[in-house]
Amino acid sequence: MYNLEKNFSQVLAELEKWGSYESSAQPREISKLKGIKLLLRDLNNPEKNFKIIHIAGTNGKGLTATMISRLLEVQGFSSGCYSSPHLVDIRERITLNGRIVSESTFAKSATRVLSIAKSYKGTPYLSYFDILTAVAFSVFLSCKIDWVVLETGLGGRADSTNVTDKELCVLTKIGLDHQEVLGSDLKQIAFEKSGITRRGIPVVLAPQVEELKYWFTEKFSNDNVPYFFVDDVFAKEFPDKQLVKGVYAKPWIECFQTSLSAMQILFKVKNKQKQDWVNAAQKVKLPGRLDLRHNVFWPKHKKNFKKLLTDGGHNQDALFALSEFIYNNNLSPCTLILGMASDKLNENVREPLKKLCKYADTIIITSFDSKRSANPEFLEIFLKNSGATDHFPVIKVTNSAEDALQISLNISERPVVVAGSFYLVGIAMHLLDINADPLISKL
Repeated sequence: MYNLEKNFSQVLAELEKWGSYESSAQPREISKLKGIKLLLRDLNNPEKNFKIIHIAGTNGKGLTATMISRLLEVQGFSSGCYSSPHLVDIRERITLNGRIVSESTFAKSATRVLSIAKSYKGTPYLSYFDILTAVAFSVFLSCKIDWVVLETGLGGRADSTNVTDKELCVLTKIGLDHQEVLGSDLKQIAFEKSGITRRGIPVVLAPQVEELKYWFTEKFSNDNVPYFFVDDVFAKEFPDKQLVKGVYAKPWIECFQTSLSAMQILFKVKNKQKQDWVNAAQKVKLPGRLDLRHNVFWPKHKKNFKKLLTDGGHNQDALFALSEFIYNNNLSPCTLILGMASDKLNENVREPLKKLCKYADTIIITSFDSKRSANPEFLEIFLKNSGATDHFPVIKVTNSAEDALQISLNISERPVVVAGSFYLVGIAMHLLDINADPLISKL
């Protein structure tokens, strides 16, 4: 008898055998797209069977992708969304009309993809993300999806997702991250991200720093790429839909405006439909991204976290946004559980970490199960050298996320903030049995 759960588990075990950027942090080369192109060809090019919106950027990609996918549903289409990383379950990366793919559908597509991939015997090169991208396309084809929203995994030009035709491109805010791969300054990073664009295909640009606005204007004009800045589109098309920053986090508002602007560039609808979009987008939220929850019960210890904030932001802009969120929601002083990837500990995060830590009277430094995880003792030294502990918080060090959560339960009734890495946030959510499905209300 066919054992679905065992089959799904076997598929996961096979996937773990493939190396991935997430665990190895190895740079990708443009030549390595040969593997994903061949794999898709041997799958009969499933990516050619639906319309695609492609999203790149440094921060806000996942929420923008989820919002646009939801708005496509409101517009009457079946919609798929491919995003990363996942927090608890790999199937979070592939959603169908706002719901994660079933184990059986995932296993069926992954089995076929892995069978073809293994037949190449290592040539051409295929990454873990290549495999998952092919699985996503296979799932979307099998479920007869109309529109697919693709989020790049890393960069854009050399990303596994950049092998398709597309109806629209979206660039969310560009910031300093993955500099060891994408380049040392904003323009170099923007060049890599903007590699998803195509001549004649419109691109929608979320709010950017001033130097990049001029750079994008010149680049896209020269490349014959129609470009639309969200600041201009939203002000013109949604003049009465401005949201209060005190109620909504600034990063969320930027994703909201970007999503609505992208939809309007595509569909050019009238006011009633615009209001339907606004109503739907306001109900979209992603777990682990400025995710504040109240009275989170930990079954193992039969205790509640009265206020628990999780956020996987790990770069300069994301960490500043987290500090702003803590301030605006009166979550200070808090207990901060902090774990970061070692490759994120550079000059760009010193100041945002210093600002973040000042909101904490207790800092619990921990690690997580990844080759990239920074050693807690090294992270403590980094914080001290950055001036992040100059206000003399209580500092505790542990090698276990579970121990960190347990310590935070026993300190006080302060709000608890888990931050610095999506890996750490995912572990915390798994321990606390928090569902990581997109929070999309359809009421």
